[in-house]
Amino acid sequence: MVFIEPHAEVTCLTAYLVAPLTDKELADVKAEFEVGACSRFCPLLELKIIHPPADYIGKSHQYMRAKENEAGQEDAFVVIDEDAVKRHAVWYVDSFADEDGVEAGEAESTDVVMKILVKTECLALTQINYEIANIGIDEDLANAGVEGPLKNDFVQLEVSDCGGMDMKEQQRFQDVEVTAEPGEFEETRDRAQLKKFSPRPDKVGKLKDEVAQAAGLLASWTWITEAEPVELPDGSQKTFPKGSVVLQQKYDPGFPWPEYKWPEGSL
Repeated sequence: MVFIEPHAEVTCLTAYLVAPLTDKELADVKAEFEVGACSRFCPLLELKIIHPPADYIGKSHQYMRAKENEAGQEDAFVVIDEDAVKRHAVWYVDSFADEDGVEAGEAESTDVVMKILVKTECLALTQINYEIANIGIDEDLANAGVEGPLKNDFVQLEVSDCGGMDMKEQQRFQDVEVTAEPGEFEETRDRAQLKKFSPRPDKVGKLKDEVAQAAGLLASWTWITEAEPVELPDGSQKTFPKGSVVLQQKYDPGFPWPEYKWPEGSL
């Protein structure tokens, strides 16, 4: 069986449920999130959905952000309200605008909360884009029809949806590095395959189809790297037979993956 390193810890955001959703409605929200987060096989983001403090109910995102900061909780958080059902979207609440943002015309003052209504399926990818500074909330807001400088009572008519990306389809593009032992993979020097790579390698490899299928992966030709020992979470080392290689393959979202387990304490 091919070896895949245990998943690294991913960011877990607190999500406050401020609307009286039915069990089915909440289950639907969670299912939508799982699609975009690839939760069953390659979690990109986690949410811990909880009931908010009593004083958050009926209050503004600005109030909630201030209270979070007072409690020393300065990370972004999510608000699940009626829009989760009506518009299949949740609020991603980041920080108060900073002086640079105000000077740049992004917000009226540093009392303004930087937030955005995001399609639930797109929340994970949106958060990752912000985390790696691939795009900013101000750009996404502009794409959603919100003009700056922002006010705390701004209205967002369009839901931010990662440019209309099909989140089910993007599940098929999640890469994973696998270590395969001799007999589990194949190699080729076929020029038709080699010319797809730059710089052109001497050979490329992929998992054998039956091996990939058994592991829940999609086999495709890729670079070959010699396998090295891997340190496991318990501190021990996983070693591999001579001739083992590391290949970058993709997860198969259609594989019967086990049900995703939400963080402890999450609704």
